[in-house]
Amino acid sequence: MEDKPAIRQRMRQLLREVTAEANDALIAAIKQHTTAWPSHQTVAIYGGLRGEPDLIGGFLSWLREHGHQAALFAIEGENLVPRLIQSEADLIRSSLGAWEPRETCPPLDIADLDLILVPGLAFSAEHRTRLGRGGGYYDRLLAQPQCKARRIALAHRFQLLDALPVEAHDQRVHEIIAV
Repeated sequence: MEDKPAIRQRMRQLLREVTAEANDALIAAIKQHTTAWPSHQTVAIYGGLRGEPDLIGGFLSWLREHGHQAALFAIEGENLVPRLIQSEADLIRSSLGAWEPRETCPPLDIADLDLILVPGLAFSAEHRTRLGRGGGYYDRLLAQPQCKARRIALAHRFQLLDALPVEAHDQRVHEIIAV
């Protein structure tokens, strides 16, 4: 089995080649999936890194129009802190290049999140394990006892691997939507 650094390198290269149309297909899949959710959910999204689907421009307003609240994570030290967002005007680019909520956006308790869309470079469909970018931010967030939200990953089919190396701190997702 490949080690984590080798998988990350390979997936980053493949994600650089993802077309806008392929990412749009992921947005369409999550929109279709969202229609089955109960209304008034608080949904944490992510966005801004190369190869990721555009959840900000392609999903945020749609989510809000369908009665849900949206949150985005701010990086505070070694942790992710959810903040409520209304529109793209609430966002800035972080030093890592991802979208981040402005400090003026109200913070939320992690227990207030109903659903978290979880990014990753690779996933094991059978075991619902994920390989992140290596910072451990989402693993620390998802390991918090008060984090009861459903965890859904969006993935291109090439990101689904038979197996991933797993360490004790690695957190799983509940579902993977792959196109």
